[in-house]
Formats: sequence, C-alpha cells, structure tokens
Amino acid sequence: MTAKATLYMFNGSAPSLTARLMLEHKGLEYRCKHLVVGPHAFAMPPRGFDMMTVPAVKIAGQRIQGSRVISRALDTMQPDPPLFPADPQRRQAVIEAERRGEDLQDATRRIVLCAARRDPRVFSAVYPHANALVRPAQRASRGLVIRLASAGHHASDFAAEEDLAALPARLDEIDAWIDDALLNSGDLNAADFQIAPNIALLMRFEDLAPHINGRAAAQLALRLTPNTDAPIGAVLPDEWLAPLRASSWRRPDCAP
Repeated sequence: MTAKATLYMFNGSAPSLTARLMLEHKGLEYRCKHLVVGPHAFAMPPRGFDMMTVPAVKIAGQRIQGSRVISRALDTMQPDPPLFPADPQRRQAVIEAERRGEDLQDATRRIVLCAARRDPRVFSAVYPHANALVRPAQRASRGLVIRLASAGHHASDFAAEEDLAALPARLDEIDAWIDDALLNSGDLNAADFQIAPNIALLMRFEDLAPHINGRAAAQLALRLTPNTDAPIGAVLPDEWLAPLRASSWRRPDCAP
C-alpha cells in the first residue's frame, strides 16, 4: 500500500487524533489538511464527502469519514500491522471496546462544550485554530460556534452532568481492559487509538485530572498522546464533580 492519504482534521479534535494515530500505526504516508472548528463543516461537501464531520480521509480514490469507519477501511487496505486481532474472541472484544470508546468520545465532547459555555477560553484552549474567531469583531462568532456545536452534539448541562457521573465507571472499565491486556499491550489496536486521545483531553482539566492521574487509563493516554498542552483551569460546577470524589478508586499514593 503506497497511496498517500490526506487527513482532514482540526487540532483539539480527539477523533482526528485517533485517525492520525492509526495512519501512523499503519506506516502510511499522509498529509494533514487543518481546518477551523465550526467553519470546517462547510468545507467537507465541496471536497466530495457525504457528511460535514472530521476526521475524514481521502486515500486511494476513497473518501472515508468517522474514526470507526476509518479503522476498518485501513485494515482492509493494508492488513499489517492490524488494528483488530485475528483471534475472533479478541477481535470482538476490541470492536466492543472501540464502540465504547466512541461513547467516551461523545461524552468528552459534551463536557468540553459545557465547560466552554461557562468560559469561552476553554474552547480556544482545546481547539487552537478557533483563535481565528477571537479577534474583537469575531468574538460573537466564537460564541455562535459553541452554541451550534452544543446543539448539534446534544451537549446540555444535564447531559454533561450525567457524563461526569458515569466517568468513574467508564474509567474502571478501561482499567479492567488494560489489566486484561486488551488495551495498552505490545500490540496496539483500534480501541487503544480510540480511547487514549479522549482520556488525554479530560486530563487537561484541573477539575478532572486528580481523578484520572495514576490510573492505568492515564498511562495509556500518556503513552500514545504525551500531554504537552496547557492545563485548563477549574471551570466545571463543583456539584458535578461529586460522583468523582465519591468514587471507590483512589490514587496509589493516597492514603485509604
């Protein structure tokens, strides 16, 4: 497989990073076409894509969108190294973990958008190319993008509060997969690449990092996506964090 791929993405997009990691895992040559979050939606149909979303990959005459669709297409185009195990049971387990990782992706996006509604600087911190929208005459555009994205992804306060309540169980599940060597083993797979960018993004939040650091899930995130981005200050409502504080998990360096 020698075709060069074009990856349409924007920085800060966890699924875009998932697609990038998978292309690199396959050893495929690719170039990134960086788009601006918000206006990116209007850039996709003119390029021949069916949907207005990223990540999107153009390769070998094909146009592919969505991280889970991309993982399967890449394995078909270039089987080695694989993104899914050959063993049927392990393969099915990775497929399910990848699907659950997409659920985490949706939850992470909702949390980010709810935080951004409280402090628009969060949006610019997560999506650096959104800084094109922060000049004085365009600040209203940034607010509009946040509102439209929140509506499009059903990122209500109620949904984000539920996502945070479910986060301890999601992290426990990921830790269990790692303990079982389904994730973060010698042979990385599609679920690793689906999950790690979202954990890394959540770890940037000062509200959330203490509840993730030290977990096996955090080790996976740091292995695949070294955290070099600036932290995001406390912005989430204190009452939303109660389920995390009440979680039975404790950092190894914390007293029982």
